[in-house]
Amino acid sequence: MTWHPKERGGTRRDFLMRSGGAALGLSSAGSLLAACGNTTSPSGGATGSHGQLVGPGGLPLARPDKRVTLPMWEDPIESGLEPETGGTFTVFNYPAYFWKKLLRDFGKKYGVTVQYTPFDNISSGIQQLAAGSVQPDVMEMTPDNLDQVVAGKLIKPLNLDYIPNLKKNVWPELVSPFYDGGSHYTVPYTTYATGILWRGDKVSEDIASMQQPWDIFWQAEAYKGKTALLSENRETIAMALLRKGITDINTEDPKLINQAVADLKELYGICNVKVGDVQYQTVPEGTAWLNQAWSGDQLAGYIYYLPANTPSSVLQYWKAPKGHVPVQNDCFSICSTTKKPVLAHLFLNWMLENEIAFSNFINFNGYQPPLNEIDPTKLLDQLRKVRNASWGTNDTAPPENLSTAILTNDDFGPDSLQEMTLSSAGNALWQNGYSDFQTGG
Repeated sequence: MTWHPKERGGTRRDFLMRSGGAALGLSSAGSLLAACGNTTSPSGGATGSHGQLVGPGGLPLARPDKRVTLPMWEDPIESGLEPETGGTFTVFNYPAYFWKKLLRDFGKKYGVTVQYTPFDNISSGIQQLAAGSVQPDVMEMTPDNLDQVVAGKLIKPLNLDYIPNLKKNVWPELVSPFYDGGSHYTVPYTTYATGILWRGDKVSEDIASMQQPWDIFWQAEAYKGKTALLSENRETIAMALLRKGITDINTEDPKLINQAVADLKELYGICNVKVGDVQYQTVPEGTAWLNQAWSGDQLAGYIYYLPANTPSSVLQYWKAPKGHVPVQNDCFSICSTTKKPVLAHLFLNWMLENEIAFSNFINFNGYQPPLNEIDPTKLLDQLRKVRNASWGTNDTAPPENLSTAILTNDDFGPDSLQEMTLSSAGNALWQNGYSDFQTGG
């Protein structure tokens, strides 16, 4: 299973809670599923009826260069229905990954009380949904988990007539993404890349100009105790693979995984490497100097954690060129438990409105939504204004060093690298490898 930037337990993004936001904005499907394995538990076999690798739910494994159209286990709702009103509308998500002010605005617009129910991570959230311990209307979802939630009938097929903002506002690559051809079950929410975040005033090497920037972690003797990797099994092992020039970050080859793990274990002796997901805070504040990180950490760290008297130029971020950098996106889906299916569709459309998506990004969660209307040349100045409003500073120059953390539609597509669903055996291989790494050198 792929782990994601939100999975930081109860402490994730506490920094965002201290900000009120600067309010900056922009002007018979059942038989098909039965054949695939209608269950949320591992299917036991690694191949489908045609010999192809399948995920734990029994559906074919999607890859950027291998499009999968997910079967609909029921017909979508009819077009032209009126939205349900009154009562509670429940959003199931990470603890602090959607600005509650915006959710209150949605409730006021449609005459419902919006309830925000958090989960610790996507795996536990899916387990709660499958067990019936929660009955949400909509849920944040990740592409690598679609295999299980579709096969288990935990999310509903979409009627895109209710979601015109998908085609209107979203990057073309994510309007009908490779993992959900035709957008039968998802709409995109946020995007991010995986790279290196460091303090330019503490790290002497010019990491971006190195022949292989990932080598910096194996050359970090001078930064002992100040160096960390993401505490994510897919991200750490994928990084070690990429360092050796292996771009198949979904490999299920035991030799490759074992070598990557052995390489990672060397870091304990070299720099006493740590693992954790608080780089958005520790690197900007200077308590850590060198960290594997997501692009959203550079943006959010600049706004909320870089001290007011510290120049923005000290916060540096590198990501590899397309085809060598892991990129991902999060999604939203409609839960099968919804009692308000029309309103749930309208929620997905509402969160893709330019003003809403941009405000949620720049005033709250720090992770970039895939909006056509975001102009990378103007975004840096918008971030500067938000930082000034949050810290009472008067920075006049756009933070050009943040440009490396900004994504565009061109970063996605068939030649992109994305950590996707593995077979049950592959998933166990990666998880066991990561556990081995965690035991130490």
